Amino acid sequence: MEALYADARVPRLPGKIKRLSLPARSKRVIKDKRSGLVVPDLGKPWKTYRAAPFTSRQMLPKNRRDGRRGMLLTCPLPIEEQDTPRDTALLAARWTLNHHPEGAKIRWLGSQPAKDGWTLVYQVTYGKRSSRAAVVVSDGGMAKPGLAFVSVPDTQRNRWRDISRIIAGVRGLG
Repeated sequence: MEALYADARVPRLPGKIKRLSLPARSKRVIKDKRSGLVVPDLGKPWKTYRAAPFTSRQMLPKNRRDGRRGMLLTCPLPIEEQDTPRDTALLAARWTLNHHPEGAKIRWLGSQPAKDGWTLVYQVTYGKRSSRAAVVVSDGGMAKPGLAFVSVPDTQRNRWRDISRIIAGVRGLG
């Protein structure tokens, strides 16, 4: 955790941060047996792609003006599990910066417990652009907790509403 707090890209999570209001769960789901998570099957315009190196992947089509696009990924937790789900989610959010352009920084938007885990929602800024992102770390009954990560760039901001749908729909297989 010391390395996390020494990283200038990731500010400390404030004690009081907004809780999210979440919609009803989606009926269409994707069951990821390796991570132990169930995530919403988002449907059009989202498309399911070959998942490697993750265990499931849904992506938005490329935008004509910009090559960046929204993605929803699941995998077993790629970092070491911490003492609390909140700390594990913080480190997972830092890990997700590997999937954003260099120089990206986080600004926290929401934080709350999830069933058997923790959810963080944040804005990632890089230069003049930004993305809205979220991580859900949840125990899916496997050896390691599962990670669901969603990121949608500002060029596809009309899909930012999908982030709350995803957060509401993530749960363990068991």
